Amino acid sequence: MIISSFIQGEEGRLIILFLAGLGAGFINVLAGGGSLLTLPILILVGLNPVMANGTNRIGILLENLTATHRFHQRQLIGLKQGGMLALWTLPGVLSGTLAGVYISNLWFQRILVGVLIIGAITLLVPNKMGAVANSRTDGQPSPWLYPALVALGFYGGFIQAGIGFLFILVLRHLLIQHLPQVNAYKTLIIAIYTLPALLIFAWMGEVRWEIGATIAVGGVLGAWLASKVTLDRRGELWIKIAVMVMVGAMAFKLWV
Repeated sequence: MIISSFIQGEEGRLIILFLAGLGAGFINVLAGGGSLLTLPILILVGLNPVMANGTNRIGILLENLTATHRFHQRQLIGLKQGGMLALWTLPGVLSGTLAGVYISNLWFQRILVGVLIIGAITLLVPNKMGAVANSRTDGQPSPWLYPALVALGFYGGFIQAGIGFLFILVLRHLLIQHLPQVNAYKTLIIAIYTLPALLIFAWMGEVRWEIGATIAVGGVLGAWLASKVTLDRRGELWIKIAVMVMVGAMAFKLWV
């Protein structure tokens, strides 16, 4: 009752939304899965699932732009290469966003759990994934990269939650092996494809701008903090720890 009354009050709602954005921004940039924090909060403050999914994109866009700017300042990414990679996600994003009016069922959630767990395991053992992966020159794209980006675009447009893990997995094994650089390209790609997804949700009337803006303010601050952690000399270790923790939390939440 106390928590419910606090959330229903205007000041309490703003505080909850800001803190959720702060945590989600940090988690999204460092690993992924922050939407599993913000989506339930958005629904709790009164949005239906579809509108929560659309409103959530405001914070995702701004926090990834914030981190991308910092990564670019440190010359961790090339905007031209990242932009070309993001273009491959757009066909999937457009179709996935239109499909986003539907809520995923239990089996979809459990398949997602399996994908996340497998991805986390392969992230920890990158040198055990086979001769093809090991023989590829770092920075040389695998032929599998492009269809994978289209598929990731569809999922990102559809529901977004957990997409950061999947981008880390795909980019790590099919393009770049340096994990902080992988994380930087992940943020750039997500920033680019989130804009059309947000516009589609807005066109469908499924965005609450004032609520999304409150979450976005916290998200930008969280993203800035996460970018500092990524650029730390122990950035790769911190990213691995964050991925493992969030995969465990997401698997538990989606499975039970």
